Amino acid sequence: MKQKRLLVFTTAAALIILSAILYCSWPLGFWLNPAASRTGLASELGAVGQPWNWLFVWLDIVSGLLLGIGCVLLVGFIRKTRGARLCLAMLALYGVCGAIDAALPERCVPSLQVCGPVFKDPQLILHGVFDLLGSAALVGTLIAAWLDVRRYSRMWLPWIYWIGAASTLFAVLSGILYVVNGPGYWAQRYYLTLSCIWVGSLPFVLAKADKLSIRKSRRLRRELSRTN
Repeated sequence: MKQKRLLVFTTAAALIILSAILYCSWPLGFWLNPAASRTGLASELGAVGQPWNWLFVWLDIVSGLLLGIGCVLLVGFIRKTRGARLCLAMLALYGVCGAIDAALPERCVPSLQVCGPVFKDPQLILHGVFDLLGSAALVGTLIAAWLDVRRYSRMWLPWIYWIGAASTLFAVLSGILYVVNGPGYWAQRYYLTLSCIWVGSLPFVLAKADKLSIRKSRRLRRELSRTN
């Protein structure tokens, strides 16, 4: 039984880590599309008509699918505490949004072309909506993991605080610099990298909290049986 659980966890963790690696594909742009990578956001690599755009689109789609499968496997492995359930749901939603977002690529590359008004392009609006929804889901994983870890495995709290603060900083910087025509692309790349690192670490964060929650439950049951 223990070997089966270990195999399930190892498979799920491997899928989620692979998903995170595939999603963090922006460094490939320096070789495959240096023009867009020079000053453009990561989403421009998958824009219609760009060199190798199909590769970046499919990397994100496959990443989302792998993340969803990994979450389903972890549901069967991890004890169903409220924080763990919420975290896995948010993680799966993040993967789905990433895949849909990639399947709705931009039709114009702002760093290389003069693009029309955003609100006159329905596909670009949907692209932005799923992008924002995915970011919200990622924040949700931080909050849910914090709820679980705070109760069962406080050793992971500094990691959650650090990754949350750094990701928020670069996300805000990316938005501000993009609006004022600054180098927001670099802040976005740091944000994406930190997000992928966080996603890759989540199976281990939840597994540790799960292990300690089981120990705590057993200890409480023993204490109750003694009192009775």
